Amino acid sequence: MPSLKEAIGGQEAVETKTAVNAFKSNFEKNKMISAYVNIDRYEKFAAINKKRGISNNKILNLMIADYVLEYEKLL
Repeated sequence: MPSLKEAIGGQEAVETKTAVNAFKSNFEKNKMISAYVNIDRYEKFAAINKKRGISNNKILNLMIADYVLEYEKLL
């Protein structure tokens, strides 16, 4: 009986790119953070983002990116 590799004509198996595989491969690049904030300010922050149709996480990522761009010269 031929091996699996011979049966498929010597082609190498190719892993399909799924959302789960993409998440697993990018997981090491991500960093989770937490912060204690004033509840009133956070509720206003979340309400503004909801009205704008943007997630809190996206806004925080944009704020961090802007901060890094502004102060990167210090590194």
